[in-house]
Amino acid sequence: MFVARSVELFAGAGGMALGMLRAGFEHDQLVELHEAPCEILRTNAERDPALWKSENIRQMDVRWWLKEHASSQLRDIDLVAGGPPCQPFSIGGARAGHADERNMFPIAIDVVRELWPKTFVFENVPGLLREDFLPYYLYLFDYLTRPSIVPREDEDWTAHHDRIRRAGSPVEYHVRREIIDAADLGIPQTRKRVFIIGIRADIGEADTWQTLEPTHSRAALLHAQWVSGAYWIEQGLRPPAMPEKFRSQVARLRRSGGIPGEKRWRTTRDAIADLPHPIDGVEASGVLNHEGIPGARSYRGHTGGWFEWPAKTLKAGVHGVCGGEGMIRFTDDSIRYLTVREAARIQTFPDDYQLADLRGVSMRALGNAVAVEVAAAIGRRLLAVTEIA
Repeated sequence: MFVARSVELFAGAGGMALGMLRAGFEHDQLVELHEAPCEILRTNAERDPALWKSENIRQMDVRWWLKEHASSQLRDIDLVAGGPPCQPFSIGGARAGHADERNMFPIAIDVVRELWPKTFVFENVPGLLREDFLPYYLYLFDYLTRPSIVPREDEDWTAHHDRIRRAGSPVEYHVRREIIDAADLGIPQTRKRVFIIGIRADIGEADTWQTLEPTHSRAALLHAQWVSGAYWIEQGLRPPAMPEKFRSQVARLRRSGGIPGEKRWRTTRDAIADLPHPIDGVEASGVLNHEGIPGARSYRGHTGGWFEWPAKTLKAGVHGVCGGEGMIRFTDDSIRYLTVREAARIQTFPDDYQLADLRGVSMRALGNAVAVEVAAAIGRRLLAVTEIA
């Protein structure tokens, strides 16, 4: 029986790993530097050994792992996946890009070269494609097509890029870029991320990877809320006043007379309405990590995400948990913080996945994570490639 094997780099709290597991990959190694997310990975391995083995969780820098633990047994593995730290390219960060010491893309490419996986996928923030960083992104993209062309001693990335472009050697990996908004795949969160996907040239062609088409849309949600009213009927609610910002698009939908072909975006209400109402300072009985958090305040740029809309992008925050993205705003303009379990639902983590006791640790881990179902959608496509290889 075919078993697809994976190595997870920068594994964090396991969002990508859970998605790839759902897709059908089994994890030989999960590599993560920091103690808090490693403890989450270990806790869940103990709770459910079918996820991954505790002894396969490597708490160390990926560079040391590659030197000390990657072996010939991992070469020709089916998948290398991970999210190299995004802070170097985040709009909210220092934006130092390739010069940032946290830039782990070069070591991720080293892993690809050493393990020679059939496929790979690396996730990062859209800031990677900003004008400031675009030349470096194009370098990374081209380097991944020919990872065997290594930088020479004292050769900077621009000179290395020129040499890769001039190389007459065949392409080693067919590399594609996907920009995916999680909401377009039915995740209850507007979360746009860049995925760099590679398929080894000896097992696939340039067109082997097909773009993931949206299954859900903003237009379909607007139609259900403000044209047909089906959303409010489904929720058993009386429609509130339409937010002013939706009026022009709703007017166009009404004039068109058509019905969007996609499913509607899923809202925060869709994601969490069946959970018990959280009580401040009290852990809900029978629900992991579901304790109300007091003190939610609204101010400029910190207004929370509307309950009847997909959640705002959950972020890790450089200086602590981001507030506005971690709050719900109800139709009467009341607000409260998301519980950890609600945030996990928004990131499509399973309800039996144990997160940290400290809210800040868990919210940071969830903000850094890949939405589980986005990873699963990509993983199912990659699994199909590896099965026929």
